[in-house]
Amino acid sequence: MIAALLCIVNACASTARIGPAMQERAWRTYLGAPERAGAARESLSADPQPVWRTDLGRGIIGAPAVTEDVVAIAQVDRQVALLDRATGEVIWRRRVPANLGTGPLISDDRIFAATQTSDGRVYALRLPSGRTAWSVAAGDVVAPLTLEGAGLYVASSTGWVMRLGTGTGSRVWRTRVTGAVRASPTLAGGALVVATAADSLFALDAQTGAVLARRSTRGTVLAAPALADSLVIAGTSDGRLEAFEPRSLLVRWSLDLEGPVVGHVAVREGTAFALAGRGTLWAIPLADPGAARRLELGVVTRAGPAPAAGGVFIAAVGGEITLVDAAGVRRWGTRLDAPVTEPPIVDNRTILAVSQKGEVVAYR
Repeated sequence: MIAALLCIVNACASTARIGPAMQERAWRTYLGAPERAGAARESLSADPQPVWRTDLGRGIIGAPAVTEDVVAIAQVDRQVALLDRATGEVIWRRRVPANLGTGPLISDDRIFAATQTSDGRVYALRLPSGRTAWSVAAGDVVAPLTLEGAGLYVASSTGWVMRLGTGTGSRVWRTRVTGAVRASPTLAGGALVVATAADSLFALDAQTGAVLARRSTRGTVLAAPALADSLVIAGTSDGRLEAFEPRSLLVRWSLDLEGPVVGHVAVREGTAFALAGRGTLWAIPLADPGAARRLELGVVTRAGPAPAAGGVFIAAVGGEITLVDAAGVRRWGTRLDAPVTEPPIVDNRTILAVSQKGEVVAYR
């Protein structure tokens, strides 16, 4: 029965189709929202089943971008692929001159992607055809991009942070910070929070690029922080979870999670979620951080948690994706080709999961 539901899409299928002219809904940041759990309030089936499965034939870089009609994916063979959200069929593929460093974003009639070489560039691809609208030199980019309004924020491994205009790619400002940037920049309160591998946080003015504040961290922030109302929450390789004000970087509270924080932090309905060590899931009430709870899951993961209605999705490197409830009970699970290094995305009652081997599966 399950096999009958699957739509197996040939990775070599024709890419002559035309994509939609534009999308009303934008995918502007890593995992779709600064909370890193944008659709977490949506209800899900008690036993989601696969509705389509696509093998893209080559590995996947970063997380997909998801809108009402399409799914955009970056691949290791220098290609951006656009999939039909309803069927998983490949609409088009377009190759860029160098290796892509992170997942794409979508806004209006553009897809934005960046490459990770010393002479890397940011590309704006036209949604209907994948053809290049513009490209701008940006250096080695492995940190996920961030969009707000007409501004595209880009950070490189050499410490350059810039704002580009989405219309033409014109550079509005460029600022140098100390250390490589690997985590997605986070916008909050008019500030762009940037974490670097030099164990530092920077707050930049989002409009001018001026440095508003800088402070050191205990360990490195390697994955995306999350926005919780007026606070930014970030985890470090030293096992600290910190909540701080975005413009001043003033710490409001800090916890020891007893192991390196793995992947991004996520916030859902007044609770922050983080994974530490070898699969310890932490749930931290924002109103009372001292009442944090922990669950020992015993899994090896590189992806952060994905909170959803009914529990939290955990993606193990070995390919297993599990939904666990507040007591740690497994409520649902599936398996993809290993390795899986990105959390599943919950959107419009659909679960979308990808593996680094190029497998994309939608469950509903």
